[in-house]
Amino acid sequence: MSLSKQTRRTFLGSAAVSVAAAPTLLGGQARAHTPTDEGVTYEVTRSEAEWREMLSEDQYRIMREGATEPRFNSQLWEQMSAGHYHCRGCDLTLYGSDQKIMLLIGWVFFHHSHANAVLTSIDVVPAEYGDSLGESENMMEAHCRRCGSHLGHIISYEESPLHCINGASLVFHADA
Repeated sequence: MSLSKQTRRTFLGSAAVSVAAAPTLLGGQARAHTPTDEGVTYEVTRSEAEWREMLSEDQYRIMREGATEPRFNSQLWEQMSAGHYHCRGCDLTLYGSDQKIMLLIGWVFFHHSHANAVLTSIDVVPAEYGDSLGESENMMEAHCRRCGSHLGHIISYEESPLHCINGASLVFHADA
């Protein structure tokens, strides 16, 4: 199955997303470095071979290369049970089900992450996507703060920031 960043970006553009406001809405969170940045050490580190061994090809492309899963590809987008969502790469608890919002768009959305769980960086939109995002050429990208894995993006939806997350980056643990 082919993964594409264009699918999500096309949605975001058609939903009139205003990413330019995201840094203000998020209180100016510190920029996180992507897993490929030199000189950055995360609490959980693995070699490329170790990541490839533990992740499927699609999970690797999403979490380590920043790809986006196709809409409705993950069953987690419709998961509404009580529990917590953990990073597939390091098992850090990222989101609680009490922060999940169901949007019939095909990805997993949350209002907020747990404290000290998600870092952000700037994701530059490739020129081939044109101006589908309006005047902004950048998006806020969400990463696991413990292993640096790409989770998804933080978008502005109906004037509120939402974490738009790839289900492939998450593991759901139901409450007992």
